[in-house]
Amino acid sequence: MKLLKEIIQEVGITQQEIADALEIKSLSTINLKINGKYEFTTREASLLKNLINSKSNRNYTIEDLFGLSNEETIKN
Repeated sequence: MKLLKEIIQEVGITQQEIADALEIKSLSTINLKINGKYEFTTREASLLKNLINSKSNRNYTIEDLFGLSNEETIKN
């Protein structure tokens, strides 16, 4: 998740913005997800990708953000 954390910091998105976009009330849950302690659901990963891309001049894919290979998946 280091790549994701770096991208979030680079783009300047706050944990509160992420919580709002993912409709998660707990900032501690967001922190745990960003730090790889909890998994993002597919829906959350997609929403997070959209948030990051809306604030960035790049068009990140979920694979870019989470460093996934073709064999890896995000929990549904």
